Amino acid sequence: MSNISVTFRHIDPSQPLKDYVSEKLGKVQKILDDSFEANVTLSVEKYRHIAEVFLTARGITIKAFESTDNLYSAIDLVCDKVERQTKKYREKKKEKSPGVPAEPIVSGSSLTISEGEEGPRIVRHDNFIPKPMSVEDAAHYLDILRVDVFMFVNQETNQPSVVFRQQDGNIGFTEPMAR
Repeated sequence: MSNISVTFRHIDPSQPLKDYVSEKLGKVQKILDDSFEANVTLSVEKYRHIAEVFLTARGITIKAFESTDNLYSAIDLVCDKVERQTKKYREKKKEKSPGVPAEPIVSGSSLTISEGEEGPRIVRHDNFIPKPMSVEDAAHYLDILRVDVFMFVNQETNQPSVVFRQQDGNIGFTEPMAR
């Protein structure tokens, strides 16, 4: 059974919205044939209605967000994005030899660099809404997302900040200096 938690930010909690999210993410359950955990954040900022999904299952991590002028359409778009990434994961898993774990997929806000003949080149760039969080939470996301760099808004200073994995295995942290 899957665990779907819905958090409301700057909006009153709504059972119909929770049910709608659960129904939309139910399609992912059928694709994966496995349980998953999804943290969904629904928020309203001025005229923007934002739906964010952070989904983890065995061998897969997906982070996606959408912003529209209507919360239901934002949920539709973000769930469609998660569904597409889940299908990609399933196809990759089928292509791999049995017993070899598939690479985790991170969707949503990212910069993807591909190794070409002339060295690495940027092949994809997405904008994202950095989430206010503590430095410790951001460092935790490095492991969850299996990335080396994670950008966020430091909830203590309200500054854009970055945590990164150093070559020695420790985690570094940087943010702009106040002038």
